[in-house]
Amino acid sequence: MPNGWTAGIQYDGDTFRAAQVLENLATYYPGASAYEIEGFFWWQGDRDSRDMALAQRYEQNLVKFIKTLRTQFKVPNAKFVTASLGQTVKGDTDGGGLILDAMLAVDGTSGKYPEFKGNVAAVYSHPYSMGSSSGSHYGGNAETYMNIGQAMGNAMIGLVKGDQVSVQ
Repeated sequence: MPNGWTAGIQYDGDTFRAAQVLENLATYYPGASAYEIEGFFWWQGDRDSRDMALAQRYEQNLVKFIKTLRTQFKVPNAKFVTASLGQTVKGDTDGGGLILDAMLAVDGTSGKYPEFKGNVAAVYSHPYSMGSSSGSHYGGNAETYMNIGQAMGNAMIGLVKGDQVSVQ
């Protein structure tokens, strides 16, 4: 690209590094000889929220993303937890609102994607955010990160236990 940005470069780099760690597990975790991928966490969407064309395709892309991760890491039943942008409130109609709506649509309790029932959860993170926005990394507020991380963790535990909890 003329501006030096390539779509997917972050994904490619992140999944490559994850695969390298898993292939060389003992190097990174001395004594470890096996691993199991139980699930994935996803707390993103800021860049897409700033472009209405990307925000409008977020749901479609998120569905593909979940399926691609499961295929790439050979874990077809892996759980998936996503969290919305903390500054976005339900009912927003801007790009952030579209991202939130997309995440809530893929939540297994929505019924829109039957294949995600019991294995995909969305966390509505606005109640856990202590201010600022994703674009400014929530002002570096550690409590925001802890709150949202805990909510995402609780959602994952619910999925793993088979008690899908919609954290909305």
